[in-house]
Amino acid sequence: MHPQESMTPADSAALDAVRHPRPDIAIADDLAQGFTDMLRHRRGYRLRDWIQKAEITGPGPIGCFADYLRRDLLAVTAGLTLTHSSGVVEGQVNRIKTIKRQMYGRASFALLRARVLLQP
Repeated sequence: MHPQESMTPADSAALDAVRHPRPDIAIADDLAQGFTDMLRHRRGYRLRDWIQKAEITGPGPIGCFADYLRRDLLAVTAGLTLTHSSGVVEGQVNRIKTIKRQMYGRASFALLRARVLLQP
């Protein structure tokens, strides 16, 4: 999933060797590169066109993925466009759940509270 401009000549040759004999792999690669470009460069305005292309020409799994994106189009477009993210909050929730699972049935709530508040 490296950008084309950052690939070594050997990587480009290997990719071409895989893409050339199988048109379905070439289509899947093009769609994946297009979606990655939207993610990297915050081009959510291209999502509708990408979904349409993926549903029409893409292999089955990519078409299913595109269908799921269409179901929540506004949220996905916002995620691909805006710089705001809930990633930090989700990371903290994941950290707390992990600590909670580790301590299940072993210690008191006071110790759980201390670990959650004091552990970085």
